[in-house]
Amino acid sequence: MPVRTSNNAGQRWLLPVVLVAAVLAVGVGLGIRELSNRQPETQVASVLPPETSSRNPANRPGPDTVQLTADAAGHPHAEEIRELLQRHFSAINRGDYEVWKTTVVSARVQEMPPSKWRAEYESTQDGSIYVHRVDTTSGGALRVMLSLVSVQSPNKAPPELRADCIVWHVVYPLVQDSGNWKINHGLYNSSRNARC
Repeated sequence: MPVRTSNNAGQRWLLPVVLVAAVLAVGVGLGIRELSNRQPETQVASVLPPETSSRNPANRPGPDTVQLTADAAGHPHAEEIRELLQRHFSAINRGDYEVWKTTVVSARVQEMPPSKWRAEYESTQDGSIYVHRVDTTSGGALRVMLSLVSVQSPNKAPPELRADCIVWHVVYPLVQDSGNWKINHGLYNSSRNARC
């Protein structure tokens, strides 16, 4: 009988101890996940342009060199993405349709023949281009979050914001096409813009 009482006493304490250990393990796991998802502010701020660069007309649109934040630079395809976007924006800035069409999927090329492309981009200059984040989708495509400044004739700006200088925050979907990354059609509601 004394042995049986001892086992009951041990079993009474076992359940609360296991429950407390499980709650602590879940709490610690959630805390670690939250900390690992946070980006130190100085990490991103160290590669972003000064707040005044897009507001000062002399600095618009800023340098056309595509730059990566530390978060984006950590992605396995970071350099391929930077090179693709550099060719894309350099082509727009130089008015080079032949190079531009190598950076986008064939469906976009078909929708934008040379005359339409030149009419749309003839006054556009893009700069202050920063890739903030790159995410891989479940299907293997990429979503690239970036910001940039564009200057253009107001009549070539989007109808909802006829401005000569616009700050853009956009998500570019990238897909593999013949072994190379290409910019796909934009995602619905994936861009924000504001006057410089």
